[in-house]
Amino acid sequence: MIIQCPGCRKKYKYDEARFKGEETKKIKCPHCGTVFEITNPKNRKKKPDATTAVHSTKSIGDIQKEVAKELLRRKRISIAFLSGKLAGQVFEIRESPVTIGRSDCDIELDDPECSRKHAELSIQANGVYLKDLESTNGTFMDGIRITEVKLKDKDEFRIGSISMMLIIRDREEDIR
Repeated sequence: MIIQCPGCRKKYKYDEARFKGEETKKIKCPHCGTVFEITNPKNRKKKPDATTAVHSTKSIGDIQKEVAKELLRRKRISIAFLSGKLAGQVFEIRESPVTIGRSDCDIELDDPECSRKHAELSIQANGVYLKDLESTNGTFMDGIRITEVKLKDKDEFRIGSISMMLIIRDREEDIR
């Protein structure tokens, strides 16, 4: 059978024999870590003729915030400054989204090439995203101006004349 993670929407093949007669199984998505429950197809009752709608009281924004909190609970996500006045310092991301800019932002950069609200880092179910907030001088990765990009561990990007690096670590690694 094919199962789909409700968090990141990634699909996986699941061997039905692993149910071993049980009606349901809890599964942890190897991609995003979301824990969800699947039902044994052999125990499913015939679907009713009428369609039943299920309404959630949670908004998509609320669900995204919950996913971000869970990811931040399992991962230590930080920005390391590689150049500029903050070179050598590390800023740990504790909530999402994080704004980067010259003033009134979560990360404030003292750089005349940086817009007041320059860029935003957001934690989503499938990773960390960097989005340029229509800044005047742009946000760059590998010398290319970006509008939005998914970042991986140790990806470098530049805002104004300041280079930064994303660092992602499992919380368990911090304990060792």
